[in-house]
Amino acid sequence: MNNLELNVANFNISPLFILLLTGGLLGIITFFFLQRYKETPGVRFWQIWQIATSIWAFTYAFEYASTELETKIMWSKFSYFGIVYCSVSFFFFSLEFSSQFRLLKKKFIIVMYSIATLFILSPFTNDIHHLHWISYSINTEAQTTNYTYGPFFWLFFTFSYITLIGGIFNIGMFCVRLSNHYKRQMYLLFFSSFLPMLGNLIYVFHINPVPGFDWTPFSFLLTGILVAINISQFNMFDLVPFARNKLMEIIPDAILIVNKSLRIADYNQAFRDLIIDNKKELIGQQLEAIIPQRKELIEMVISNSEYQTEISLIINGECRHFDLQTVTLFDQKKESTGLLIILKDVTRHFLAEEEIKEANIQLTDEIQEKEKLIGDLDAFSHTVAHDLQNMLGAIVSASNLIKSGVNDMSKEELLEINEMINLASNKTIHITQELLTLASVRQQEIQPVPVNMQLVVQESINRIQDMIVSKNAQLKIPEQWPIVLGHESWLEEVWINYISNAIKYGGTPPEIELGSTILPDGRAKYWIHDNGKGLSSQEITLIFNKFTRLDTLRAQGHGLGLSIVKRIIEKQNGEVGIESKNIPGEGSTFFFILPLA
Repeated sequence: MNNLELNVANFNISPLFILLLTGGLLGIITFFFLQRYKETPGVRFWQIWQIATSIWAFTYAFEYASTELETKIMWSKFSYFGIVYCSVSFFFFSLEFSSQFRLLKKKFIIVMYSIATLFILSPFTNDIHHLHWISYSINTEAQTTNYTYGPFFWLFFTFSYITLIGGIFNIGMFCVRLSNHYKRQMYLLFFSSFLPMLGNLIYVFHINPVPGFDWTPFSFLLTGILVAINISQFNMFDLVPFARNKLMEIIPDAILIVNKSLRIADYNQAFRDLIIDNKKELIGQQLEAIIPQRKELIEMVISNSEYQTEISLIINGECRHFDLQTVTLFDQKKESTGLLIILKDVTRHFLAEEEIKEANIQLTDEIQEKEKLIGDLDAFSHTVAHDLQNMLGAIVSASNLIKSGVNDMSKEELLEINEMINLASNKTIHITQELLTLASVRQQEIQPVPVNMQLVVQESINRIQDMIVSKNAQLKIPEQWPIVLGHESWLEEVWINYISNAIKYGGTPPEIELGSTILPDGRAKYWIHDNGKGLSSQEITLIFNKFTRLDTLRAQGHGLGLSIVKRIIEKQNGEVGIESKNIPGEGSTFFFILPLA
């Protein structure tokens, strides 16, 4: 190699000198090549790394070529303007490359580069303290510089290796998380990241094929060049990790990638947030271990190349709904490599749909209620119109009769006509009151409260006491009643209708028994039993519907009462019914059921 050297002004121009200059030039070319990717995470630190290694290569080239010791030391000192920033920039490149943005804080970056800058002072002030280089000399055979290093150098050495090894570790861990297809692209970067450390170890510990020659700047340059090749050959920046990092982390949907063995290969933060034990490391875990309660779902996912369903998860005590989609992943040979699982939070849509459904149900109920009202009014118009016409006709006829013959009638005749008018008027008023009650039940919303049924029954009896006395009815009433949730004034109307019907349609004289039963489902059944002729099954199906009057010969009425009863009880979340064997003398049992208080 000595035959190839040229001595120019105290510098030996050798192939290694040319190689170092060429390497520095390639570093600058790589810097400009990276300009097209300058917005890509990690590239800004990579460019600093390339410029730093170029400075190192250029200055070391002149140090190596110089034949004077003082000149060598001068260039060696200037080389630290590049040396100190190489490993730090490589470390930050690895952080941004592997998306560890939590460490890429502005203050941390400033502190690390500031520490690196302070190490530049160590060689420049060595003549004062001799703590960076204890001594140095020229190796006359190889024309390289031999150094005896001091504590400041070893402190810088430790700092550089910590950052260098940290960068290698970050890239290695990131490669582990990638699928096999992307791992092939990252292998070159991972293994080339060892070159700077290898080159520096060869130089520092004197295991060098060229004694005293520092291969470290070459190794840093070679690493950058190999990564640049990786870009041009594999389009590394077009695929992973940058596209993946940006996309995976910014989309709100939870994304999970599992391999053929159903082990987790990758995920984004949105999925991590769904896991209860969010401190647990997920990479490499079995899918069933992460969501053990979803074994059947996992089996369905495995058995279908594409699968979609909706699931619900309890997260922080809140029920959330997700649209789950799975897609089978294939490699370049069209062989299955795993599954892509996407969980889209559709809670808001689900709740909105539920609100729409509830609104539709409410609207349907209102329409049905209106239809019932129309049907009730239509039935009422057919059933009651004749009664009202007769009663009003009787009132008009009686008033005309009085008007035409008032001077010829006796007192007894006048009183008889007056009684007829009074009876017809009372019936008309009664019909009107029942219509008002039916309207109020339909329109009024009430809040059920505990009801003392004993007081309600007693008040109902007091209101129809004249009817009870006139018919000589016998009532058997229990002393204890269960307390239910309801509305007292409405329940009085129920009992008045039940008791008055029992008197009208009961035996002669009417024998009526009232009572209650606690049902197993936590409700109370109130009933009234008469001693009438009973009802047939056909009559039972009709009696609570429309305005039915079953016995027009024995009792006068318009059939509105039991329809009111049904509406009242249903309005209070209850139900009505009849039990009868259609046997004369055994009568019928009318009942209603309400929830216990």
